[in-house]
Amino acid sequence: MESKKIIRIILILVILIVLIDQISKILVDKFMPEETIILQNVLAITKYENEGIAFGFNKQNISNIALTFLVLAIVIRFVIIQKKNLTSKVTVFLSMIIAGGISNLIDRIFRGAVFDFIKLGDFPIFNLADTFIVIGWILFVIDLIKNIRNISS
Repeated sequence: MESKKIIRIILILVILIVLIDQISKILVDKFMPEETIILQNVLAITKYENEGIAFGFNKQNISNIALTFLVLAIVIRFVIIQKKNLTSKVTVFLSMIIAGGISNLIDRIFRGAVFDFIKLGDFPIFNLADTFIVIGWILFVIDLIKNIRNISS
Protein backbone atom coordinates (compact mmCIF):
# COMPACT_ATOMS: atom_id res chain seq x y z
CA MET A 1 0.00 0.00 0.00
CA GLU A 2 1.15 3.58 -0.67
CA SER A 3 3.01 5.24 2.24
CA LYS A 4 0.81 8.34 2.38
CA LYS A 5 -2.32 6.20 2.34
CA ILE A 6 -0.99 4.07 5.23
CA ILE A 7 -0.26 7.15 7.34
CA ARG A 8 -3.68 8.65 6.51
CA ILE A 9 -5.48 5.42 7.48
CA ILE A 10 -3.51 5.16 10.72
CA LEU A 11 -4.24 8.77 11.64
CA ILE A 12 -7.97 8.38 10.97
CA LEU A 13 -8.20 5.11 12.90
CA VAL A 14 -6.14 6.45 15.81
CA ILE A 15 -8.30 9.57 16.10
CA LEU A 16 -11.52 7.52 15.94
CA ILE A 17 -10.36 4.97 18.51
CA VAL A 18 -9.05 7.64 20.90
CA LEU A 19 -12.36 9.52 20.61
CA ILE A 20 -14.39 6.33 21.24
CA ASP A 21 -12.30 5.49 24.32
CA GLN A 22 -12.24 9.02 25.76
CA ILE A 23 -15.98 9.54 25.18
CA SER A 24 -16.75 6.18 26.83
CA LYS A 25 -14.68 7.20 29.87
CA ILE A 26 -16.38 10.60 30.10
CA LEU A 27 -19.87 9.09 29.81
CA VAL A 28 -19.19 6.38 32.40
CA ASP A 29 -17.55 8.86 34.78
CA LYS A 30 -20.34 11.44 34.53
CA PHE A 31 -23.47 9.31 34.20
CA MET A 32 -22.86 5.93 35.83
CA PRO A 33 -22.88 5.12 39.54
CA GLU A 34 -19.68 3.77 41.10
CA GLU A 35 -20.75 0.22 40.26
CA THR A 36 -23.46 -1.11 37.99
CA ILE A 37 -23.97 -4.86 37.74
CA ILE A 38 -24.97 -5.84 34.21
CA LEU A 39 -24.69 -9.65 34.48
CA GLN A 40 -24.21 -11.04 37.99
CA ASN A 41 -20.62 -12.34 38.48
CA VAL A 42 -19.92 -11.82 34.75
CA LEU A 43 -20.03 -8.15 33.71
CA ALA A 44 -20.17 -4.89 35.63
CA ILE A 45 -19.28 -1.23 35.18
CA THR A 46 -16.96 -0.36 38.06
CA LYS A 47 -15.11 2.97 38.16
CA TYR A 48 -11.43 2.54 38.97
CA GLU A 49 -8.46 4.91 38.73
CA ASN A 50 -5.49 2.72 37.74
CA GLU A 51 -2.26 4.38 38.80
CA GLY A 52 -0.19 1.44 37.57
CA ILE A 53 0.34 0.00 34.15
CA ALA A 54 -1.10 -3.37 33.08
CA PHE A 55 -3.10 -4.96 35.91
CA GLY A 56 -2.11 -2.17 38.31
CA PHE A 57 1.59 -3.12 38.18
CA ASN A 58 4.05 -0.35 39.13
CA LYS A 59 1.49 1.78 40.99
CA GLN A 60 2.02 5.47 41.70
CA ASN A 61 5.19 5.66 39.63
CA ILE A 62 5.77 8.70 37.43
CA SER A 63 7.88 6.53 35.14
CA ASN A 64 4.61 4.97 33.86
CA ILE A 65 4.15 8.01 31.62
CA ALA A 66 7.68 7.62 30.28
CA LEU A 67 7.24 3.86 29.86
CA THR A 68 3.95 4.30 27.98
CA PHE A 69 5.54 6.97 25.78
CA LEU A 70 8.55 4.74 25.09
CA VAL A 71 6.40 1.79 23.94
CA LEU A 72 4.33 4.13 21.77
CA ALA A 73 7.47 5.62 20.26
CA ILE A 74 8.80 2.15 19.39
CA VAL A 75 5.53 1.14 17.69
CA ILE A 76 5.28 4.45 15.82
CA ARG A 77 8.92 4.15 14.72
CA PHE A 78 8.19 0.63 13.44
CA VAL A 79 5.26 2.00 11.41
CA ILE A 80 7.41 4.77 9.93
CA ILE A 81 10.17 2.36 8.94
CA GLN A 82 7.86 -0.38 7.64
CA LYS A 83 5.00 1.70 6.17
CA LYS A 84 5.68 0.54 2.61
CA ASN A 85 5.51 -3.11 3.70
CA LEU A 86 2.39 -2.93 5.89
CA THR A 87 -0.73 -4.76 4.80
CA SER A 88 -4.19 -3.30 5.43
CA LYS A 89 -4.72 -5.76 8.30
CA VAL A 90 -1.44 -4.90 10.02
CA THR A 91 -2.19 -1.20 9.57
CA VAL A 92 -5.44 -1.67 11.50
CA PHE A 93 -3.75 -3.77 14.20
CA LEU A 94 -1.00 -1.20 14.75
CA SER A 95 -3.54 1.64 14.74
CA MET A 96 -5.40 -0.12 17.55
CA ILE A 97 -2.20 -0.45 19.61
CA ILE A 98 -1.14 3.16 19.03
CA ALA A 99 -4.61 4.58 19.72
CA GLY A 100 -5.07 2.59 22.92
CA GLY A 101 -1.67 3.70 24.15
CA ILE A 102 -2.33 7.35 23.28
CA SER A 103 -5.73 7.30 24.98
CA ASN A 104 -4.33 5.79 28.18
CA LEU A 105 -1.43 8.27 28.02
CA ILE A 106 -4.00 11.10 27.83
CA ASP A 107 -5.56 9.72 31.03
CA ARG A 108 -2.18 9.52 32.78
CA ILE A 109 -1.31 13.09 31.86
CA PHE A 110 -4.69 14.75 32.51
CA ARG A 111 -6.22 12.51 35.21
CA GLY A 112 -3.06 11.28 36.92
CA ALA A 113 -4.23 7.68 36.36
CA VAL A 114 -5.93 5.56 33.71
CA PHE A 115 -9.72 5.46 34.06
CA ASP A 116 -10.84 1.82 33.95
CA PHE A 117 -14.45 0.70 34.19
CA ILE A 118 -15.11 -2.69 32.57
CA LYS A 119 -15.19 -5.60 35.01
CA LEU A 120 -15.41 -9.13 33.62
CA GLY A 121 -15.70 -11.74 36.36
CA ASP A 122 -12.53 -11.89 38.45
CA PHE A 123 -10.40 -10.33 35.71
CA PRO A 124 -8.77 -6.96 36.56
CA ILE A 125 -10.84 -3.90 35.63
CA PHE A 126 -9.97 -2.42 32.22
CA ASN A 127 -11.21 0.06 29.58
CA LEU A 128 -11.77 0.15 25.82
CA ALA A 129 -8.23 1.40 25.16
CA ASP A 130 -6.85 -1.66 26.94
CA THR A 131 -9.12 -3.84 24.81
CA PHE A 132 -7.86 -2.22 21.60
CA ILE A 133 -4.24 -2.64 22.72
CA VAL A 134 -4.61 -6.32 23.63
CA ILE A 135 -6.62 -7.25 20.55
CA GLY A 136 -4.23 -5.27 18.32
CA TRP A 137 -1.16 -7.05 19.76
CA ILE A 138 -2.78 -10.50 19.57
CA LEU A 139 -3.81 -10.02 15.93
CA PHE A 140 -0.41 -8.52 15.06
CA VAL A 141 1.45 -11.49 16.57
CA ILE A 142 -0.90 -14.01 14.90
CA ASP A 143 -0.33 -12.31 11.53
CA LEU A 144 3.43 -12.26 12.15
CA ILE A 145 3.46 -15.99 12.98
CA LYS A 146 1.42 -16.79 9.85
CA ASN A 147 3.84 -14.78 7.70
CA ILE A 148 6.88 -16.47 9.26
CA ARG A 149 5.32 -19.88 8.57
CA ASN A 150 4.58 -18.88 4.94
CA ILE A 151 8.17 -17.68 4.43
CA SER A 152 9.70 -20.83 5.91
CA SER A 153 7.42 -23.17 3.89
